[in-house]
Amino acid sequence: MKRFFKSVGLALMYTFVFAVCMMSVGAVVTIALPNMPADMSFMLLYFCSMIAAYGAVLLIERVAFKRVLPVLNSRRGFNPISLLCGVVLLLAISVVILPLEGVLSSDSRTFPEGICTMITVVVLAPIFEEMIFRARLYNILSRNTSPLVSASLSAIVFGVVHMEPIVVVEALVVGVVLSYYYLSKRSIFLPVILHMFNNAVGYILIVMSYRGESFRSIISSEKLQLWVYLASAAVVVIGAVVVIRFFVKEKRRMRGVECQDMETIAEHHDPNQLVE
Repeated sequence: MKRFFKSVGLALMYTFVFAVCMMSVGAVVTIALPNMPADMSFMLLYFCSMIAAYGAVLLIERVAFKRVLPVLNSRRGFNPISLLCGVVLLLAISVVILPLEGVLSSDSRTFPEGICTMITVVVLAPIFEEMIFRARLYNILSRNTSPLVSASLSAIVFGVVHMEPIVVVEALVVGVVLSYYYLSKRSIFLPVILHMFNNAVGYILIVMSYRGESFRSIISSEKLQLWVYLASAAVVVIGAVVVIRFFVKEKRRMRGVECQDMETIAEHHDPNQLVE
């Protein structure tokens, strides 16, 4: 339990540090470049704040544990079947949480229009956020807690920093899914690609909202909407079972590795050796 609260403390610390990075960089960019076009200002602000946030999470890991773990980058991250399954699951999650838009206040007009905004949302954000929340923050949290708890905590931070309620909910769920792909494939590449796809879909929906359109306007038949929702819910349930089973197996695997390490230390320990 002590290790769990340590991870929670580290997650809260990084949430605060992340917010400070965003606000401080935003203030500097706004003051230094007041006449820059809105979309270019948005891209520059995001790029600089993410660089600061990545440096902060690296510093926290080094100070807390004296060593920075490497980012997983196996070639299995380019598996096309896994990519297709991930795309289907993310689409299903988007459909399932649609009813929450009526409950949670949502303002889709949070981004300035422009090519720089599209590049930021679809390209830069997935790269930086996966490197920060999946690769680095998960590495920090996994030193003290199980894979599922570490993935959940990193997903919570990932969701909270998105601020908008409906986006927070989606980010929480998507964050756990992306952590699953990061660990199961031992690669950061697949989560980045899936994140790009997810953000591209979100950006398209935002553009549609500017024109007064929505997902429901594409599928006008209520019966077809119901079938799409039920199919999506089934996909989400199946995906949840697969993800949870993986994390349970990963926890057992890690315990096995720890036991082997302890046995190795015991075998090489000389009880007659004086401890200085």
